[in-house]
Amino acid sequence: MKRSLTLILLSVFFLLLVTPLQGADMHGHGMKSANAAQMPDYPPMPGPGKKVPIGEGSYLIYDFDKPLKMGRVIMKVEVFTADGKKDTSFEIKADADMPSMRGAHGTGDRPFQLSKKGDYLLPVSIVMPGDWEIKLTVLKAGKVIFRGRYNFNV
Repeated sequence: MKRSLTLILLSVFFLLLVTPLQGADMHGHGMKSANAAQMPDYPPMPGPGKKVPIGEGSYLIYDFDKPLKMGRVIMKVEVFTADGKKDTSFEIKADADMPSMRGAHGTGDRPFQLSKKGDYLLPVSIVMPGDWEIKLTVLKAGKVIFRGRYNFNV
């Protein structure tokens, strides 16, 4: 009886250890979680230098201070109203990461700094070659009005 009870308890304990890792490799990559269904969507944005609509006629244009390569680059975002006037009333955040190594080199959501010229600026460190993704979040009065991503290879 004791042996059966011990065997059952060990089996339950083992199942509890293994169950969270279902669908994942030995490093946890590919692991599915309850939060995955709640993750916001970041649709692809047009390339640098092109207009990106963000709602209500407003748009942004993003670019980089130099060609994307290893090292530090500055991402610059300008936001314009429907009639083409610069608008600095937004809050902009970005997260740079490598999709193939999600979280290993991620910056987390970092806020852009507003320059005297009315440009939103953020330094981005590209620490190794490979596929990269920058997820952009634009907020107005504390509410998310736009999400988008730009993928590139270094």
